[in-house]
Amino acid sequence: MIQRSLEVARGALCARARGVHPRWYSRRICETVPRGGLSMATAFATELAAEPHQFRDEEDLQEAYHANGWTDGLPIVAPTPERVEAFLAASGLAPGELLGEVPTREVRVTAEHAAINAVMAGCLPDYFPVVVAAVRAHLHEKANCHSTTGTLSGAVQAVIVNGPIRPRIGIECGAGCMGPGFRANASIGRALRLVIRNVCRAIPGVLDRASFSSPHRFSFCFGENEEGSSWTPMHVERGFRPDESAVTIHSIMNVAAATDFMSRTPEGILDSVLFTLRTNGVAGDEWLGDENNIMLVVGPEHQRFFDEKGWSKNDVREYLFPRFSADPGPVGRTVGVGKQEGILIAAAGGDGMAQTWVLLPHLGLAITEPVVLPG
Repeated sequence: MIQRSLEVARGALCARARGVHPRWYSRRICETVPRGGLSMATAFATELAAEPHQFRDEEDLQEAYHANGWTDGLPIVAPTPERVEAFLAASGLAPGELLGEVPTREVRVTAEHAAINAVMAGCLPDYFPVVVAAVRAHLHEKANCHSTTGTLSGAVQAVIVNGPIRPRIGIECGAGCMGPGFRANASIGRALRLVIRNVCRAIPGVLDRASFSSPHRFSFCFGENEEGSSWTPMHVERGFRPDESAVTIHSIMNVAAATDFMSRTPEGILDSVLFTLRTNGVAGDEWLGDENNIMLVVGPEHQRFFDEKGWSKNDVREYLFPRFSADPGPVGRTVGVGKQEGILIAAAGGDGMAQTWVLLPHLGLAITEPVVLPG
């Protein structure tokens, strides 16, 4: 028998499950946590807020979670108090530590909420500081959780990990890094999506109004291949030291591959990238002003041509940015990135395919947060 499995309904609620007005759920969550969270002095003297619940067996637990809409359609790991407490200990956070808010939904997300969903997603405790950084980044005001999780377009939150934590916990950055088969990638990306679903209440057909949604919404997490690249890592370009770890969240509307086996120069490859951008279009977001982002994930087959000519990430930006504002012609679309620094670049992927993946933005700024380890 599975004893004392946490009932996620008390800490991360499904609005359809019990017919209660969604506002009541978030208000009930908030009332268990003092405003501003708990100080570290009281961190582990404070009990978990979620109400324990018992199930007859594993099958009973799984069916209850599916029936109540507390999962993404896949099986979950039972979030027992012992497991949740182990995750909190791995981060050094109190259960009630506030990670962020969605004011339009009256939602406050705590470390306990994140830990419950990280356990459910299949994470290991060592992954949890990365999950915390991802949740904090996603809940940043300019990441725009409300719009990016409720939009008709089915926007996806891409999680990009940099720094020593990436190889330490096994986040894949090479061949197959954006697909299945890597526990850290799959479970960290899934943990963020479960927080979005269960705590931020982005439930399909309720607050999640996506027409088609996206398979990337199960999980989309990868690392930058810092060891295999001559380029400055993305987190260093965004103000962190090389020996620090960081997570970048980029809400995207679509992923497009600029496939070019023919070009042998940086200019030729970037012309293919520009064609891909113009084919898909990147609309500027008025509320972000000039701060909109696109992200290029450059594979090793393309990067070697940049290396041969000594091109840095800044050289790539300097070539692309002035061309964004050029006349796209009768079939092209505009690329609404207002500043050169808005072009984010990461090295990742495996050999074989001459590709650069373009992550097209949607209604939010890419936000980078540090991975903070206890002690």
